[in-house]
Amino acid sequence: MELIALIVAFVLGFIMRLFGFPPMLGFLIAGFFLNLYGVSSSETIDKVADMGILLLLFTVGLKLNVKSLIRGHAWKGGLLQMLLNFIIFGLIFMLFGYLGVFFFSGISLKVIALISFALAFSSTVFAVKVLEDTGEMTGIQGKTAMAILIIQDVLAVLFLAMSEDKTPSAWALLLLGLPFLRKPIIWLMKKSGHGEMMILFGFLLAFWGAELFDMVGLKPDLGALVAGMIVANSPKSNEMANSLMNFKEFFLIAFFLSIGLSGTPEWWMIGTAFLLILLLPIKGFLYFRILTFLGLRARTSFQVSTSLLNYSEFALIVASVAVAQHMLSNEWLIVISIAVSLSFIVAAPVKSYLDFTILEKYLIRFEKTETIAEDKQIDISGFDILVFGMGKIGTKVYDELAAGIDKKVMGLDDNYDIVLDHREAGRNVITGDATDTQSWERILPGDVSLVLLTLSNHSANLIAATTLKKYQPTIKIAALAQYEDEMEELRKAGVDKVVNLYEETGTGFAGHAITLLEDKTPENNPVPKG
Repeated sequence: MELIALIVAFVLGFIMRLFGFPPMLGFLIAGFFLNLYGVSSSETIDKVADMGILLLLFTVGLKLNVKSLIRGHAWKGGLLQMLLNFIIFGLIFMLFGYLGVFFFSGISLKVIALISFALAFSSTVFAVKVLEDTGEMTGIQGKTAMAILIIQDVLAVLFLAMSEDKTPSAWALLLLGLPFLRKPIIWLMKKSGHGEMMILFGFLLAFWGAELFDMVGLKPDLGALVAGMIVANSPKSNEMANSLMNFKEFFLIAFFLSIGLSGTPEWWMIGTAFLLILLLPIKGFLYFRILTFLGLRARTSFQVSTSLLNYSEFALIVASVAVAQHMLSNEWLIVISIAVSLSFIVAAPVKSYLDFTILEKYLIRFEKTETIAEDKQIDISGFDILVFGMGKIGTKVYDELAAGIDKKVMGLDDNYDIVLDHREAGRNVITGDATDTQSWERILPGDVSLVLLTLSNHSANLIAATTLKKYQPTIKIAALAQYEDEMEELRKAGVDKVVNLYEETGTGFAGHAITLLEDKTPENNPVPKG
């Protein structure tokens, strides 16, 4: 059965990719397709799906900066959204019950409260996947979305703690001492080297965190996230995240398959689930309006809200616990399962194709005159060359240009903390998103003559190039890529010079190595003794 599931998932994922949709949309449809023909989920698929979720949250933890979680707009936004979503959905469900709509007729206030609470959550798995695919994970939109999701995870833990089968033990208090293990764990990371040992240690950390939290009655998923956070921002955290990436991507296929394989619905269940899907715009607008109220720009708020425009797999956990405690009927578990699945199918193309510019004239009116410092619109007038992406490569490019030519160079990065580090080092770097149309519209003709895209995510480079060519077609663009098909996509998007990262590294290395032949000093060419 697993082989058939993989074949169907590959075929439908491949078709989705050909049409420009995320492959995970094909994996979801594959689950529904197989379920239609009587195939149900297996123990193997469920276990692999669980591993995928643990690895996903662990790698998220590896990239998290705790400072981003305690900023006001993040935690306030998370709490406000949960509260308002719970109240508004509860009132709507009460209205549905009064009107006798579908399965809402005759349900109690307790059931309404449970369903409203469950549907207030957004999917961490879905949000992280789309944020990684679009290159938004390290920017303010990614950090804000993750902070909101972590706030929701905390509320999830509180719910599970109050449920009869998930009462945390007194030993849970010892978890407060986990940060003291950071130094020995980082030492082990360094000594693990690279390759298979780094991968093995990553798996070990993720499952250790999950098992530790499960032993004291807390969410294993949260344990994997915390395990990653313990060693976040360490010298080898990025290497570990990159080492686990392909494993995580593969295991998550099983997660999306398992959603579609979760049960066989009846017509009224499907109708009720579709009704819940019609409420998604309300959920999205709540995210948007709360974040603009807290000082984020309309564009950033829109990006966050489209990333979170779904129902969470945690809704299934809430429903399962409620069914086990006889607070909810089993039919509602199937309804919520269908709604979660459909929300992924709806949200994927919305995130990919609903551009902010389409709704900009309607949404911009909600933006505050003064936005928070981290999300101020960038001013790039007066500069000749822009370097987007101030990681290791971008920093080297910036330093070479700033020292080698008589032009004004500015570096931009969507990670506010990285920007602050560069400023302290004396570089002229500001917070900026290469896909931000509002910034490109403000460039005066003749200001910027060259843009270099050194972003680590190909999708982000591609979106940036397409956006720039649309609003400033006269500006020359140079970009880096790792693979030939990525180079071709960038050329089609209008990039004037595409450089293969590996070829450039090889050329640079050869250039440095050749100097050894030219260096004939006695110090570098000692005469052998004897």
